[in-house]
Amino acid sequence: MIQHAIRIACRAGMDDVIARMEEHRDAQIKFHNNDISVIKDWHSRRLSLFMAADKKIFHLTLENPDREAVSRAITHAGDIIPLLTSKKRYHGIGRQRTSPCSEARYSADVTDTEQLVDIAHDAIDGALEQADHVAGVLSAGTEHVDLATSEDIHASDDNSRIALSIRAFKNGGSGHAVRCARTPDGLDGHAGHEAARDACRASCPRQGERGTYDVVFSSLALANIMQHVAAMASAFYVDSGMSFLADSLGQQVAREHLTIRDSGVHPGGIASRAFDGEGVATGETAIIDRGMLASFLHNTSTARQHDTETTANAGLVAPHPWNVIVAPGDACLQELISEVEHGLLVTNTWYTRFQNYRTGDFSTIPRDAAFVIDHGELGHAITGVRISDVMPRLLNGISMLGREQRQIHWWEVETPVFTPPALVRDVPVTRSFR
Repeated sequence: MIQHAIRIACRAGMDDVIARMEEHRDAQIKFHNNDISVIKDWHSRRLSLFMAADKKIFHLTLENPDREAVSRAITHAGDIIPLLTSKKRYHGIGRQRTSPCSEARYSADVTDTEQLVDIAHDAIDGALEQADHVAGVLSAGTEHVDLATSEDIHASDDNSRIALSIRAFKNGGSGHAVRCARTPDGLDGHAGHEAARDACRASCPRQGERGTYDVVFSSLALANIMQHVAAMASAFYVDSGMSFLADSLGQQVAREHLTIRDSGVHPGGIASRAFDGEGVATGETAIIDRGMLASFLHNTSTARQHDTETTANAGLVAPHPWNVIVAPGDACLQELISEVEHGLLVTNTWYTRFQNYRTGDFSTIPRDAAFVIDHGELGHAITGVRISDVMPRLLNGISMLGREQRQIHWWEVETPVFTPPALVRDVPVTRSFR
């Protein structure tokens, strides 16, 4: 099918063509009120076609296509492309033929519903040892990808993933835990216990007060922030004026102990892939290296615009990170807490929104368990606060990093992030009105 698409598109006068066929098998289990409520699975096939002629770009997606549908779509694209505006910053597609070096784990039976039901029940039972109510979702999927390009690149890849998100509730308090892996045996069984423990600690929360605090962010909370740092390293957002990292390449943007990498080859990363959207073999890219902005993320076009090489992060329009890796420190969570005289422990955040992408002004709302820290000790739980800060200041405020690194992925953290907890100094906190 993909070879047929390449031939038809080249005959239609296209300069560059990428055909990508994806076959997905997915399963999902939802649970609320302490029991499983939904079990479903589905199978889908999708063909994505990227075509360019005279720097005019056309992209389309076909669900469950046959050869006739592909031919009709390409003919239709050939009629539309002359009407489009040329993209001055388009510089072609990848030509590298390097062999993939990914050793990512794979499980063909990750979507087995009987196995998933057992995992969900274990998480629910673990949480109910302490909590009153439990809700969440367990999802899993496999992906087979075949890709071909007009540059004579041919590649295929198989990937799998499993992710659990569970919330527990007790006396007005809640706790949230996330676990994700590429295979079922990579998923530890402590998420339910962790969510329930935090819910019990956070029972009967009080209204939080505005002020400036030293904040300990758990891995779950910090991942929400770090995914945005990595996303704004995309050269597309830099060139579009939507990144606070613009004009900072080669400069210190954080303290020296902060290193952030992007990896498409991490063996346990649920977004690891053998190749990017252009068929170029993935690898690792240092985004921030010991506090210095080391690289942006590129596809072929943005790399040529910046006079460098692709980092194999295509996204044909916007390069994007695969798995974000925040290098750990050497402190345990309790040691981070003990360093705080007057502050907060935040275990989760959501609704992270930017008021100004270029300067990095943003806000995020602590969710679930959050606590006052007084002279190195956890105090009462709080609610109703909002963190309002500027990304460059926050990065420079990270004074310590924990040593336990977790992979985080849920609907608020769309890009998987491996991160430890962190202590951030002098974080502005206001009241939240929801």
